[in-house]
Amino acid sequence: MSLRTILTANRLSLGKAAKIFGCDKSTVSKICSQTYPAWEQKEEEYIALLKEKGYTKTVPDEFTVDTDVVIPTRSVAAFNSLADDLSDPEGSQSSSLGMVIGTAERGKTHTARWYAETHEDACYVLFIEKSTCVQLLRDICEALANVRPITFGNCLNFIHEHCDNRRRLIIIDEADKMPVAFLELIRGINERCKVPVLLAGEEALKSKIDRVPRLRSRIRRPVVLYDSVGAVDIAAYYALACGIEIDLETAEALAKRSRGAWRSLVNDALALARMGRASGIATVTPEMIGKLG
Repeated sequence: MSLRTILTANRLSLGKAAKIFGCDKSTVSKICSQTYPAWEQKEEEYIALLKEKGYTKTVPDEFTVDTDVVIPTRSVAAFNSLADDLSDPEGSQSSSLGMVIGTAERGKTHTARWYAETHEDACYVLFIEKSTCVQLLRDICEALANVRPITFGNCLNFIHEHCDNRRRLIIIDEADKMPVAFLELIRGINERCKVPVLLAGEEALKSKIDRVPRLRSRIRRPVVLYDSVGAVDIAAYYALACGIEIDLETAEALAKRSRGAWRSLVNDALALARMGRASGIATVTPEMIGKLG
């Protein structure tokens, strides 16, 4: 029985669990997603502590979905490895631009947001089309320290000063929408401010970067390619996010519906949870899947 399942069954949030364990929320999140060092030992310790405190349920009373869950797929593990490598204070500053690419809805954004929320030295920026260079820099400053300098020069100086004595990782999502001139700006910030940057986007991002040798040469290897979500991943999701076990046949049916898309997987789980609560059951049946349309 996993820690995430017990938290779900006992309706304990990550924040409340952290208070019980005497740790921070990010530690609980990493243990639940199996990305914490020696997480097995900590998970066993925390499960025992919960039982001592009277949280003994292992099956939820009703079908609910924890949409904050990150399941430890190969893609998530590769993302974490690259992000950890880039943000390592003792790591190399050479080729310190990372790249994560994949078809839309594979879960890149979900992982990127989760990583920034659970690692104090990382921050998340969503690139918005038609932004100016100054707007992008101001967004980066806000993500780093909740400030928005007015001018281009002030933004650049702030990033330089803020990251000079503390290595920060800037994760920029939907970077495939950035013009090459903006990618060149990011390269300049990376070099001048000595701050690593992880670019996440669809496959067009790699095509843009490959056309510019001075950008391509600064990409840290390996590039992470996000795979589609499979049946095994879906079974893990329902165990971690809903606290219920589903068989392989059910997982394969849900995988066929989602077509490998993370967002579709989550939306289906939410719809199934509503059906389950309406009928008073905490499971997934073929009839329920058939009603998804």
